[in-house]
Amino acid sequence: MFAPVIAVKKIDEGIIMWKKYLSIFSTALVITGFLNGWQGRGIAQTTIEEDKLNTDKGIYWAGSGFPFSQVANIKDTLVDATLGKVVIDRHGEGTSDFSSFITGTGPFSSPFPGRFVVVSFWGSKIEGCFVKMVIQSSPNNGQAEFEELVPKTIQLGLNNQILELSRSESTKVRGFKGDYTYTGTQNSKRSSTWYMTDTSFAIDSTAANLLKNAPQKEIRMRLTFANGDTKIIPIGKGTVEKWSEAYGFNSACLPPN
Repeated sequence: MFAPVIAVKKIDEGIIMWKKYLSIFSTALVITGFLNGWQGRGIAQTTIEEDKLNTDKGIYWAGSGFPFSQVANIKDTLVDATLGKVVIDRHGEGTSDFSSFITGTGPFSSPFPGRFVVVSFWGSKIEGCFVKMVIQSSPNNGQAEFEELVPKTIQLGLNNQILELSRSESTKVRGFKGDYTYTGTQNSKRSSTWYMTDTSFAIDSTAANLLKNAPQKEIRMRLTFANGDTKIIPIGKGTVEKWSEAYGFNSACLPPN
């Protein structure tokens, strides 16, 4: 049985308050989440500081603050130097609470019982190419095993062939969980737990070339988790179209000589 090494971090509700969603309908949601060194600032749509892509301490629910389906230059945090390119995609499932229904944000707005989100990072840097999957889940019963959320392989259908990427053995799988509160039926306040895993995948120039030449349409991806379960996730056309540029920064997927 696959038993990844997972660093689990319990976020003290007294340390971090994520967001407050207030509406004229008196719907309020207070979330306790994960801090990644952000100060609630949005990220420029065409530039991301390298440190902002460090997900070792987790990311906000549904990757709030990231630019999606567009190529962003990865900049050195200290000096004005371009280190790579990345395109980020996300997919969400689950019911909408009243607040997210009104705002149209659906499962991306915040943790809520039954929601499931995948945030994927695709690109290349000076030192090589990368693919990363961040899985977030807020189960109906507030209970989950991390093995249920750790993908060990991903498969993508590209030009009538299947590209399979395996979990990188050189990168530790990381897991997190945090408490949140939400408004239930009859405006009752309830609390539960949501979970997140952060997994990197090995990718070489052959795989990167397949992604660069992928048909410019929505692609289906199969996640196979450590417990054997599988899940089909779509990768949006807007993201797929940007793979060519994102992996073109270092198409050899190798560091400089």
